[in-house]
Amino acid sequence: MSAAAVSRQASRCGSGWAVPTRPTPAAGSSPRCCRTDAAVTTRLAATVPDLLAGWLRTDPSRPAVTWLDPPSGARVELSRTTLANWVAKIGGLLQDVVGVERGTTVRLDLPTHWLGVAWPLACWSVGCVVFPANREGAPTDVVVVGDDRETPAADGLVVVGTAPLGGRSRIPVPPGALDAGAEVLGQPDDLVAYEPPDAATPATGGLDHTGLLAAATDRAESLGLRPGGRLATDLSPSSAAGLIETVLVPLVAGGSLVLVTAGGAETLASERPDVVAGTLRPTPTTG
Repeated sequence: MSAAAVSRQASRCGSGWAVPTRPTPAAGSSPRCCRTDAAVTTRLAATVPDLLAGWLRTDPSRPAVTWLDPPSGARVELSRTTLANWVAKIGGLLQDVVGVERGTTVRLDLPTHWLGVAWPLACWSVGCVVFPANREGAPTDVVVVGDDRETPAADGLVVVGTAPLGGRSRIPVPPGALDAGAEVLGQPDDLVAYEPPDAATPATGGLDHTGLLAAATDRAESLGLRPGGRLATDLSPSSAAGLIETVLVPLVAGGSLVLVTAGGAETLASERPDVVAGTLRPTPTTG
């Protein structure tokens, strides 16, 4: 690692994120920047890592993601601190093992799993451009796939173990590919991006970070998710819609996510979601 990289790593923040300083209100103005509602959090955030830092600061022990897999009976809950720690470790893996830099293109093909939330957040945090699983066109620099599906022949292949608690790949990893689970836990708990994104850095689908956060805010409003609300969905985080709705909507709302695998609608009552989306959303009936 270069001396510059070592210097950057030495300035890490103990919470996992370098928390941006909030602007000082002008004299006589309303101290709106001190509120923690979704609109204020999003307005202060210019990038996804800015949003994560503010979200973590407001209530680090609050649940962030609850993942339910009814067929196996698995239930995994991550606090905001734990999710941020996973994002930091994956971001470190991407930078120091995979070798990404700002502008690296990454296609994500992960199942409806809590790791499917952490991976795009990590990619955006180190300046990568994220493409969904069903993306067509020119190959991306990196392809990230779950071990529950066929691994494609691709340069820059990363295989992610998708057992309930993650871990190593449960299938043989092709020669030259990276088993993310074998490396990620050894990464630092804190992340400082070597080339952090700015507001105009491309993020996904023709959107820069500003546009991505605006799209997520619009979607939160259209779903009726109030500040601090709990969103339940089965929409894959690796789909084009899921990158916004599943991954970012709970963050811009300052809330939490209940992520349910297919066939899990009957399990939602005990989770008390405020808004149900995806195919779990009741179909309106006409009289």
